[in-house]
Amino acid sequence: MTISPSLSIEKMAIPAGLNVVHVDAGREWRGGQRQALTLCRGLQSLGVPQMLVCPPGSPLGEEARKAGISVEPMALRGELDLFSAWRLRRLLTAHGATLLHAHDAHGHAVAWMAARKMSQVVLVVSRRVDFAISKNIFSRRKYLDPRVRYFAISNGVRDVLVDGGVAPDRIFIVPSGVDPARFTFLVPRDKMRQELGISDDVPVIGTIGSLVDHKDHRTLIAALPTVRKHFPTAQCLIVGEGELRPELERQIAELNLNDCVHLIGYREDVETFLSGFDLFALSSHLEGLCTSVADAMLFRLPVVGTRTGGVPDLVRDGETGLLVEPKRPEALAAAIVRLLEDPALAQRLGAAAERHVHNQFTAEALVRNSVAAYGKVLQEQNRPA
Repeated sequence: MTISPSLSIEKMAIPAGLNVVHVDAGREWRGGQRQALTLCRGLQSLGVPQMLVCPPGSPLGEEARKAGISVEPMALRGELDLFSAWRLRRLLTAHGATLLHAHDAHGHAVAWMAARKMSQVVLVVSRRVDFAISKNIFSRRKYLDPRVRYFAISNGVRDVLVDGGVAPDRIFIVPSGVDPARFTFLVPRDKMRQELGISDDVPVIGTIGSLVDHKDHRTLIAALPTVRKHFPTAQCLIVGEGELRPELERQIAELNLNDCVHLIGYREDVETFLSGFDLFALSSHLEGLCTSVADAMLFRLPVVGTRTGGVPDLVRDGETGLLVEPKRPEALAAAIVRLLEDPALAQRLGAAAERHVHNQFTAEALVRNSVAAYGKVLQEQNRPA
């Protein structure tokens, strides 16, 4: 992923003394790691001193190195990794860090242990999921520590933090950002269709996301028989891989949908699919924000999403898409049918969605919002008692 050369972030004011160490314990390449890299690239273009701490061989570390970002390999073996916390504390001192930014749950735990007694270092944690805060003692301590500040990627995530006991004044809304420069917007609509043998007049409902429980592809699949009553040739493409593939394959077979629901697997060339879909459907029952939806909006795809987590920040019902309640196959089917039956509505929602993303959910906005929030937390830290 690259930061678009058209970004104007070089004009931003950089908080005095900003020196960042990022921590991400993820060993996979998922949305959180993509966002962390986007932020690191943006800070790099601004000349902010920074270092990324992540597991050896992690995809994030490899991509950061390619971008010329300083990377420190560290095992980060779990929430109670005291050795990594000790190493991180020494690294913070050696690096002269003023701000420690944790990008995932395990990174949060290690960072909290490392920075607990370092009054000169501010700890910021990106919270990307709308799962409830665990009630175990360790989680309560690390989340409710008054020295920790949170970057919530959506209002839904912010609400979960507040419900869990985090003071509202310790939370900043910093939405995830997508980079239009990732895409050419030149891939022809029929490229995907030719690959899969789908004719141009067939309605294609698409989604992109890991095959995991909170994405709730079961509900999308369950909606398809109703959709097919109205559009018998409709096809549904699910791009992504995950642990629930066998279960979803059984559900597809049981509903006799093998001819219309296709588990595509993981694909790097998502632009090929976004260029060929007629609409994007998100059936998640938990969702921090969902940058796949934002990507779809860049392609002016009409979106049907669920009213959960941060999705309503992106999908404003009747304005930038349609919203339905989670785990309601019939409601999801009705919204899909409505868009397929009303091309003018689909086109209007798609155009508004593209504008909405460009206004609030780009990589540039992510960097700008992050740097502005960094400045505020550093100012609070340095304010006389």
